[in-house]
Amino acid sequence: MNIKRIMPFVLSACVALAAAGAVAHAEGQGKDGRDAAMLAGMKVTLTQAIATAEQQSGGRAVSADTAQEKGAVQIAVEVVGPQGTKTLMVDAQTGKVTATHDGRQDSEDND
Repeated sequence: MNIKRIMPFVLSACVALAAAGAVAHAEGQGKDGRDAAMLAGMKVTLTQAIATAEQQSGGRAVSADTAQEKGAVQIAVEVVGPQGTKTLMVDAQTGKVTATHDGRQDSEDND
């Protein structure tokens, strides 16, 4: 094979991959930056929010995640207990349960 013929294709492939990587990195930066800012403002730890949700519901936590709801950072804790699956929203500033939803809160994943 002639290396002079192959080299332009190799170089263009490398440039294309580098450009795709840069775009993917830039898209991730925005979300990561927002997530970091949201987490930095939390006064309640994830462990504390899980303990509060388990105590109030009488269930066992199976998942937890942060979310912004009405401008406030909330920790959504999904618990399974005697009454079934519930999602409790814990305020990340006060540690108080602000809402309880019956069933799983997967609606955002299905969009």
